[in-house]
Amino acid sequence: MQLKLPIQLAEKLKQQLGAEYPAFVEAFAQDKIAGLRANRLKISPEKLKTLLPYLQEAVEWCSDGFYYRDSEVRPAKHPYYYAGLYYIQEPSAMLPVQLLAALPGQRVLDLCAAPGGKSVQIAAQLANRGLLVTNDIHPQRAKALLKNIERYGVTHVVVTNEKPDRLAKVFADYFDKILVDAPCSGEGMFRKEPSMANDWSQQEVDKYATWQQEILNYVPSMLRAGGEIVYSTCTFSSEENEMQLNNFVERHPQFAIMEMQRLWPHKVKGEGHFAARIKGQHELLDETASEKHPYPDCDISGLSTSLREALQTFSKQVWREQQAWLKWLPSNGVVVERNGHVLWEHNSLPILKGLKVLRSGWLLGAWEKGRFRPSQAYAMGLPREAVASAQCCNFAAEDEQGRYAAIRYLRGETIQIENHDWPSGWYLMTVDGFALGWAKGAGHSLKNDYPPGWRWED
Repeated sequence: MQLKLPIQLAEKLKQQLGAEYPAFVEAFAQDKIAGLRANRLKISPEKLKTLLPYLQEAVEWCSDGFYYRDSEVRPAKHPYYYAGLYYIQEPSAMLPVQLLAALPGQRVLDLCAAPGGKSVQIAAQLANRGLLVTNDIHPQRAKALLKNIERYGVTHVVVTNEKPDRLAKVFADYFDKILVDAPCSGEGMFRKEPSMANDWSQQEVDKYATWQQEILNYVPSMLRAGGEIVYSTCTFSSEENEMQLNNFVERHPQFAIMEMQRLWPHKVKGEGHFAARIKGQHELLDETASEKHPYPDCDISGLSTSLREALQTFSKQVWREQQAWLKWLPSNGVVVERNGHVLWEHNSLPILKGLKVLRSGWLLGAWEKGRFRPSQAYAMGLPREAVASAQCCNFAAEDEQGRYAAIRYLRGETIQIENHDWPSGWYLMTVDGFALGWAKGAGHSLKNDYPPGWRWED
């Protein structure tokens, strides 16, 4: 079906594209492009391709990403999706984080992050080292962001629901890199969401350009000397892209535009996107500052004796060793209990008082009535060696019965396996060795502890 663009927008694009405009319009009559990206926190792209034979060639600008035909398969209807092995993402949206190129140990801010695909991609670059602060201004979108952060096993993280000016007061001169995936007029998504074209107007473009400028104004104060910004949109508008950045470097002459890239749907296998890398003109003072820490081991000195004993009891149930739970925690942090929540927090955190913080670190579980109850985030963030060492109930996805049992667990049902007893205690539920969540032994069955808000949707 031919997409009808608003007249004013069509004229603008004709001026931008010149002789390429007919090819551009023709591209909108083609099917939208589907892609997904391997989550390197859990699996390599090579291994994922062996598990999902329907994956096609890799995305040109992101080797972790693959194309697939969404008319033939539904990746969100597989236990591997619930295990966080891949993130379903439009291929062009993978470009900004590739330009960001975060390094393990750095501190990174994803300022406009929901629903979280780019944050998960950044976390994979950081390899759960350093710290990711991921934020969204809208409360409901921030909740969706938190769920994705936890599903995909991100541990070195803080999730906030704040305005940029309030973040700037707390994180002054803090970050090595900042991603600003700015809200925009969305012209690049018209093939994917044709109804968006009906709402386009020059007034909307101008509104977003003003908003983007306001957001960018707070970014320099949060960046360390020599740090980098990646700015991106999913629109074609020069007012929101090149003009926006040229104005930014005029206001902030300590920055220079290093590169700009546009993805046009008639030139690439993807939707429309813009991304640019901007660098401070001073040398980065210390590449590894965010990984320096005063603790040789994870600090648990602030925990009460009763909570420590409960954690040891839990650890003995799952790993048959009282201190194993400590072995799987990163050393550069501290375990704290806040209002019944037990969290691992990175020790480079500033004081977050006054901010709307959805999560200040890796949520390990709840401290309830003298007992420790492990969280879904804890299960999903455990390293592979911890999952392999745990007391598990494993489902084989290639086996029809095993896959059905995994789906039953993901629906929240009680699990019974013929001729198998489950002594009292916590069990890690897995699919082909990848964590799905927790269940509790109850003799001939396993009581399901999979969170209601995460459950399988038919």
